[in-house]
Amino acid sequence: MTPVVEELLIEARSAWNLPKQITVSEWADAYRVLPGSSAEPGRWRTSRTPYLKGPMDTFNDPNVREITLMMSTQVGKTECMLNMVGYVAHEDPGPAAWLGAKEQDVKDFCVERIQPIFNLSEELITKLSKNKDEINKKGIALDHMRLHVVWSGSPSGLASRAIKYVFADEVDKYPPYSGREADPIELITERTRTFWNHKKVKGSTPTTRNGYIYKEYEKSDKRKYYMPCPHCGEYQIFVWGCVKFPKDERDPDVIKFNRLAWYECPHCGEKITDSMKQQMLEKGVWVTEGGKIDKNGKVSGVKKKSTHAGFWLNALYSPWLTFSDIAAKWLSTCKDPAKHMNTVNSWLAEVWEEKAKKTEVIFLKSRIVNYPEGLVPDAVKVLTAGVDVQKDYMVITIRGWGIGSASWLIRKFRAESWGEVAVHLFDTHYVKSNTEKMKVRLSLFDTGYRTSEVYEFCRKNPQLTRAIKGKDNLGGIPFQPKRLDKFPNGASIPDGLILWHIDVNYFKDKLHRFIHSDSRDESQWYLYKDITDDYLNQMCSEDKIIVRNRKTGATSEVWQPKTGSIANHYWDCEVYNIAAAEMLCVSLLKDGEKERTYKPNEEKEGNSDNSWIGDHSNWL
Repeated sequence: MTPVVEELLIEARSAWNLPKQITVSEWADAYRVLPGSSAEPGRWRTSRTPYLKGPMDTFNDPNVREITLMMSTQVGKTECMLNMVGYVAHEDPGPAAWLGAKEQDVKDFCVERIQPIFNLSEELITKLSKNKDEINKKGIALDHMRLHVVWSGSPSGLASRAIKYVFADEVDKYPPYSGREADPIELITERTRTFWNHKKVKGSTPTTRNGYIYKEYEKSDKRKYYMPCPHCGEYQIFVWGCVKFPKDERDPDVIKFNRLAWYECPHCGEKITDSMKQQMLEKGVWVTEGGKIDKNGKVSGVKKKSTHAGFWLNALYSPWLTFSDIAAKWLSTCKDPAKHMNTVNSWLAEVWEEKAKKTEVIFLKSRIVNYPEGLVPDAVKVLTAGVDVQKDYMVITIRGWGIGSASWLIRKFRAESWGEVAVHLFDTHYVKSNTEKMKVRLSLFDTGYRTSEVYEFCRKNPQLTRAIKGKDNLGGIPFQPKRLDKFPNGASIPDGLILWHIDVNYFKDKLHRFIHSDSRDESQWYLYKDITDDYLNQMCSEDKIIVRNRKTGATSEVWQPKTGSIANHYWDCEVYNIAAAEMLCVSLLKDGEKERTYKPNEEKEGNSDNSWIGDHSNWL
């Protein structure tokens, strides 16, 4: 840029009072001063909480109209929103509203938290109205805008003004309606329509899946903060499942006082201590749903394009809390549902759910028996595989089945190419201790990702594979075939590809029943020795929860991934193994049956009773 052009731009900005090229985080570092009542009073430093830079600077993105902050307490959520308020007043003024839950709480908040932003800033104090009566508990008047302070139970306060900026804090504490008026957030959002460049910021700790903040986060691009492990460099998010402490210590006070807890990297298994956290935070990157981040911090993959940015963060990221603080909080409340709900919501930033069915890692460890990975126990008669297809890799588990639907995990692994998948599933012999060799009989492939590739792979290997698609309900049948390949006249090609719809709720229930089978049942579910914690954690990644209809009170049970949980690829693979076993009618296996090769039956569309395993009349 030439000096002449630069001078003209400076003059233009001066003449038209254009906003400076400064972000919210830069503004906060330059002008925000925290009052003496804060945990760390004095000049604001974004470097103290690096994860807040992303949400703050997203406010400057002209393409973003809504920002949702689903965050725990003690991570700086409200301060982040207050920095946006200060930025608006100084750099890009317009009528604004701060919306809270209760009248007295909001009025106190205005005096204790909002007014100090202006009183402690040399740049903002000059913009306050000279009429002191216009600075009160209901708002702050500036020489170029007004900040209204309203509460959710005040319809007149919400509906009577045009608003450019809306800041709604702790939205899950709002009542669903304000008298006979509409929902308070929808009501105040209506007042922003006259501004084409309006912004709406909503923040809260979550409550339940029916809560406002969770629903809004689900509508957003769902960003999470990934940080590199100090040991292996793999990026990850902080989740409760990776917080560890001595197995023989359950006293919260002892754990907290002696700082006995640590964080275990799910990739390398090394300990991450509290002293390493700040370094990790400084290298963190916000990644939208569908994105992937490599060891160099480079984000790639499909990103959801949205005008609605969502940010999720729990207390594990807080620089003011140790892993031991959070472990102690969990242990001190886990036996009291009312208190534990607050821990889940306010500390882990996860929704609270009534659990109908769940599995814990400590229980899964009771399913471990003494055989190595890759060795087939002598009782196994059939091998199946479940394949969870991701954008750039495949996760696979191979399970062996015996009499009474007893099963043993044989292998779990990740494959990077279709050729590698073919080698492990079609060409590899799995050996028993008596040297008997077996091959995988049937593999089920999820078609959620790379659908056309899965179809092509299954077309080339029709005897050993099936393409599947999960459905929540198939009207009482566990699986149903649908022919995809058709002639130009619409008739089905006899040997064409079949897509198998499977009732995932049915098979998840069955998997849960197998895992928790009584010791007297035949259908025991086993794991090999030296099974990894990553597998165990993923097998606990979904719970069956009770969903209540807010109007009728009726309840239903659905399987849902835990909020903020790690991946559930192995869980899905094991569900597919259960489905494959049912397709093969392994429950009909009888003692003395030898492993052998069967030819597939001709499947009739709409009929799920035929068995791919072939003639099994001699089993009964």
